[in-house]
Amino acid sequence: MLDVQTRFDLAQAVARQVGALLRRAFRPTGRPANRKADHTLVTEADTAADALARRLLGAADPDAVVISEESAATYTPSPAGAWIVDPLDGTHNFAFGLPVWGVSVAYVDAQGQPLLAAAYFPLLNEMYTGWRDRGAWLNGQRLQVRARPPEHGIALMGVCAPLPGPYRRARWPWKVRAIGSGVWMQALVARGTLLAAVDCAPRVWDAAAARVLVKAAGGRYAAWQGEDFFPLQPGVDYTRRRAWLIAASGAEILAQVQDALRQAAASAGGTGSQSGGKG
Repeated sequence: MLDVQTRFDLAQAVARQVGALLRRAFRPTGRPANRKADHTLVTEADTAADALARRLLGAADPDAVVISEESAATYTPSPAGAWIVDPLDGTHNFAFGLPVWGVSVAYVDAQGQPLLAAAYFPLLNEMYTGWRDRGAWLNGQRLQVRARPPEHGIALMGVCAPLPGPYRRARWPWKVRAIGSGVWMQALVARGTLLAAVDCAPRVWDAAAARVLVKAAGGRYAAWQGEDFFPLQPGVDYTRRRAWLIAASGAEILAQVQDALRQAAASAGGTGSQSGGKG
């Protein structure tokens, strides 16, 4: 069975190799895509990247489970743990020729909790890595969330777009940016560029690596109107489970985002209730 350091190195190696495949396939003028049943897009690059990641991980760590967006997504516990792969995070950006997209690879321990992460964005030349309780890094430089807004009082937060109806009217406390790549958006929280990020109804492969990065950089994580993905549950098909995710730089920032969501839901007649745990 592989040790943790070997798996940390493996996550980065797989992310780089899959990223290289995607870089070769990318075109600034865009790529053909098909619409999936969930109304998202998929390209040939998605499926090729998925197959490569599964092949590399299967060869190097055959006892571990692999969960990925374009293949099997049902969790079967293993003493060797599990890998969670998003072979192309930001498919819509990729398909239309925008350069903000990448690949994320996370390792989940035998207890079903994310331990290691690598998220690589080839055209940005950014490799984010994270190790639970040890730290998070961008190209080898340690990351730390931003503790508070700058002295001038203006700060940025990320959101998905389009936001569901009630939340379009949310009175966000900071300037809003829609990134188009959930993992990169949450990595921006880890590095202090954004104070917070709200990812609407993502799946487990959008959450695993980002969770490690944010928490290892000193940030907080919460689920909103949905169950937390972790620990992974045996027999669950993770293509069917979704939850809003909030990544924040600290408890106070997290509370401000939750308040904005709660007030927006209440004004629209919703409950605005939060479920899932904080991290």
